[in-house]
Amino acid sequence: MTYVLAILSALAGLLLGWLVAAFGTLVLGSAFGLSDFEGERAMVAFFAIGPVGGAIGLVLGLWMWRKLRAGR
Repeated sequence: MTYVLAILSALAGLLLGWLVAAFGTLVLGSAFGLSDFEGERAMVAFFAIGPVGGAIGLVLGLWMWRKLRAGR
């Protein structure tokens, strides 16, 4: 059961990190000069910046799970 909770927390962190990074790119993209011609900003947000946020979220999700588990 411990491994299942670790995997679920990692997946939750991955999803949340991906969404936050992609949404942040969509919101702040015009401020950084990213064009929205033919959906360029959306594609960069989803395919380029989103995975970076997902990887960071995955690591943070596992780290938080370990911290919460150590408190028991």
